[in-house]
Amino acid sequence: MVKRILNLLIAEEKRKGLWVAGSIFLSAIIDFIGLATLMPVLYFLLDGGEQRKAALWFCLLAIVVVIIKSILSTLFSRYQQKFLLELYKRLSFSLFTAYYRRGLLFIREQGINRLGYEVNFVCYAFSLNILAPLLRIVGDCLLMVMVMVALLIYDWYTALILFVSFLPFILLYTFSIRKHAREFGRQELEARRKQTRVVTDTFGGFAELEVNDAFYNMKEYFKEGLEQITNNRMKMETMARIPMLLSELSAITGLTWMTMTGTGDIKMLIGIFAIAAFRLLPALRGILSGWTLIQNNASNLQIIEEGLKDDNKTPETAGTLDFEKELSVIDLCYKYGEGEMILEHFSCKIGKGEYIGFQGYSGAGKSTLFNLLLGFLTPQSGEIRIDHTKLTADIQAKWLRKTGYVQQNVYIFQGSLAENIALGCKDIDKEKINRILKQVCLYDWVQTLSKGMETSLGEFGNKISGGQKQRIGIARALYKEAEIILLDEATSALDNETEKEINNMLASLRKTYIGLTILSIAHRESSLSYCDRIINVNQES
Repeated sequence: MVKRILNLLIAEEKRKGLWVAGSIFLSAIIDFIGLATLMPVLYFLLDGGEQRKAALWFCLLAIVVVIIKSILSTLFSRYQQKFLLELYKRLSFSLFTAYYRRGLLFIREQGINRLGYEVNFVCYAFSLNILAPLLRIVGDCLLMVMVMVALLIYDWYTALILFVSFLPFILLYTFSIRKHAREFGRQELEARRKQTRVVTDTFGGFAELEVNDAFYNMKEYFKEGLEQITNNRMKMETMARIPMLLSELSAITGLTWMTMTGTGDIKMLIGIFAIAAFRLLPALRGILSGWTLIQNNASNLQIIEEGLKDDNKTPETAGTLDFEKELSVIDLCYKYGEGEMILEHFSCKIGKGEYIGFQGYSGAGKSTLFNLLLGFLTPQSGEIRIDHTKLTADIQAKWLRKTGYVQQNVYIFQGSLAENIALGCKDIDKEKINRILKQVCLYDWVQTLSKGMETSLGEFGNKISGGQKQRIGIARALYKEAEIILLDEATSALDNETEKEINNMLASLRKTYIGLTILSIAHRESSLSYCDRIINVNQES
């Protein structure tokens, strides 16, 4: 596991990790010094009580050492905690980026809820529930080694008793709980994923659930998830109590053995054993509890490893891509997984500046074709060429800079109208937005808003109509100065009058944007009346 963790760290984190290791080592030394200062006190008190004054001075020294130790330990702990949280931030950001780069098909297969849960929770759990207890275990083990070495030097028999008393319980616990802890952790991870999905699906489908009186079922699913999580947590809490029992049994067993077999100054040896056990008991509990926590969260490490695998591949974005003549689709074939072929030997040519409509029965592969044209999907065979350049993953970013994409459900985030139109731009050109608002017939509506283009559109655009969303999607493509716009059933959910208005608006763009190419999917031929020609996706053209 340590090797796997090290493979996740970047060079800078490994350097900081050395300093963290140094702070753990110093913390162990400080703890050992604090324990050692109690030994003179024990000696003088057991020596007939005749040197109480000396014992008092050593008690005062022990108090000073404890105070200094607490301050230094707090500083070291803060440094270690900062390292862990910085690692959490870096891993979470990297996982978020890696999942996005995996593309549309990966996101659809894994599900938004699951990926969101893993990005937000898994990296945090790795840092705080795997790495943090691992650091504590190292510190506690160092302290135990120091104590055992000191006892070996002072009295090997006491050290032997401590070793024999503690080791069997540690081995028994470690090997008996490992599989159970990992399985409980896996079950809880799955249960929390399901809970996240139930909550998102319930709130997202409010209208349908309310109309069909189906909220009762969602409540039952949610309640089942709560039961599974709480039952699992109860098992883990029970398991977490075992280290306390085992550590106390270890101390009592060792003390009994020493009382029965000890020779010489038995009072002094028992006192030394008691002081050593006083500090080693919490260390032993920490080691066993930390081990349980690590095993319980081991699946999080695997998720991060798989998520960040091959994340060093970044698309080439430098340079430009020419689109001057035509877009060619040549003998394209595509299917999802083991399913049937969606597109089979499909070919067509689209000249720059053309307005092209695509028709076909539901499931014929129209939206799949658009996803292939955007490079979101990779065909099983065939190719797409922009002029004479083949569309590949290496040039996809360059190609997307030239495209605009308007889906049936236009992506609207909870920001202002201006921010939604200038999606991805920090410096917003408001004059340009005003000009585009007039072109997409939104300018008069915006003038009625209290804050104009700074008005918030609400979550998922819940403050605006479907027709306004479509116009915003088109405005977004025009703002980025796209050379080709893909409309994926953009007007299919609109009434006839609104659809006619948007079609007229699209037709009027020819005069302003010379060379603009528009590809549009629609079921009704009347929805494609502004197009130069219509391609049937079921046939070759």
